[in-house]
Amino acid sequence: MDCHKPSTLLSETECAGWLNVVIQKRQQMLAWVTSLHPQKLACESDGNLFYGSYNFRQKVTFSDGTSWVVRFPLFGNNALRYTDEKVAMEVEMMTFIREKTTIPVPRIRHWGLSRANPLGVGPFIIMDYIEGVSLTSFLIKRDPELQFSHVREDVDDETLETLYRQFANILLQLFQHDFERIGSLPALKTGFDVPIRPLTFKAHDILQAGGVSTFGDRSKGFATTTEYFQYVLSQDWEQLIKQRNSRALRTLLPSLIHPDYDRGPFKIICDDLSLANVIVRSEDDLTIVGIVDLEWSYIGPAQLFGSAPWWLLGRRLVDVDTRYDEDHPETTARYLKYLEIFKRVLGEEEARMPGYDRRNELSKLVQWSESSGAMWLHMLLSVGFNHPKNLPCVQLEQHIGSKKWGALLQQSAGPEMDVFVEEKVVQLAQYERDEKKALKLKDGFYARKISMVSFLATVAALEGWDLTSRFDPVPDNIEVVKDI
Repeated sequence: MDCHKPSTLLSETECAGWLNVVIQKRQQMLAWVTSLHPQKLACESDGNLFYGSYNFRQKVTFSDGTSWVVRFPLFGNNALRYTDEKVAMEVEMMTFIREKTTIPVPRIRHWGLSRANPLGVGPFIIMDYIEGVSLTSFLIKRDPELQFSHVREDVDDETLETLYRQFANILLQLFQHDFERIGSLPALKTGFDVPIRPLTFKAHDILQAGGVSTFGDRSKGFATTTEYFQYVLSQDWEQLIKQRNSRALRTLLPSLIHPDYDRGPFKIICDDLSLANVIVRSEDDLTIVGIVDLEWSYIGPAQLFGSAPWWLLGRRLVDVDTRYDEDHPETTARYLKYLEIFKRVLGEEEARMPGYDRRNELSKLVQWSESSGAMWLHMLLSVGFNHPKNLPCVQLEQHIGSKKWGALLQQSAGPEMDVFVEEKVVQLAQYERDEKKALKLKDGFYARKISMVSFLATVAALEGWDLTSRFDPVPDNIEVVKDI
């Protein structure tokens, strides 16, 4: 399922404009940070501005040599209406980990919602800087042709075992904590008025890159894992109906729900927790000294927490398109090899945990996710924009069996599906016309024929989107361009 081009154009333009504002306010930011220091020490920016997929970061160093990190959600890459919630939930996650575990996360010095930021650039977290090296800077390589990152092929098993063993300890500590319901994290630290239904990586990604809200009624919760998985699968269907350039993935759940965990206990989930979040002491000393960027955290099914980790290769396997990636059998074999290493060290570390009264429970869940095939389902449930030929979907089909899989697909066929397909063909034609208009508007914006606000408003109007989702507050007298 492809990204929605008008949505990505909006996000890219908003992000570029926001970054320009932040750069212009860099000196104001330093003065603001100084005002927040207990001794009001002067500070200066240390190194370049850095931004990833969802956050902007700036390291600042004070006159006494100590350093903090100032971090804002990237406007454009994050949906405006959810940035405060995103930051509040990350603060809750970091606070929980610092208070309940020995997992190394930065100490939060200050945080605030959008209204508390004097720079006017959104909510923020200011935290201690952790000295060390990002694991991705030397363990992960980027393939320039396929546009993805993955663990280097020359990394030996001993290195992986060292990292996996520490990661296993992190997961084992988190797994000890039970929750009674699926939903948003309790707002014990922030007091944020958070809805019951969580802000997940998948739902946000479908909204921001697909232009479709699949949250549903966020005041309603879920009593079981089955209910939650049905809701998450419905997000793919909702996206298919409303996004005009999409395809569907349809499957059934009963055989892939762990009977012992359907009604709880539930666990703390971080959708984006992976090797990319890890800071180690140095390239020669792989001791983990920090875990960062704990966004998209919530309370979810235990079997989702205890699934075979998607991050073992340093990339999401849903990004592997078996139609075009000729190396996908090797990718699968490599992933399964790494999974064997992870399962072994997880079992060893589990057995060593002092006072751990549910020994082997997490390792058994991971093993069940593999033997049942549920791990492939979990990978699909965690992200949007799936299609029938990505690697987890193909593996799930192979696990279930092509004959049974075909029968399941056949059940979704019929007159209603024929009507639906006809409607999608019409929608796709309209989408292609709107995409051409959006690209033409983009050219006009870069040629300075129209303003950024007019560009954003006009593209939003093409899609019939509420301007309050893109502006806060909505500027007066926005000009929607009819032709350029």
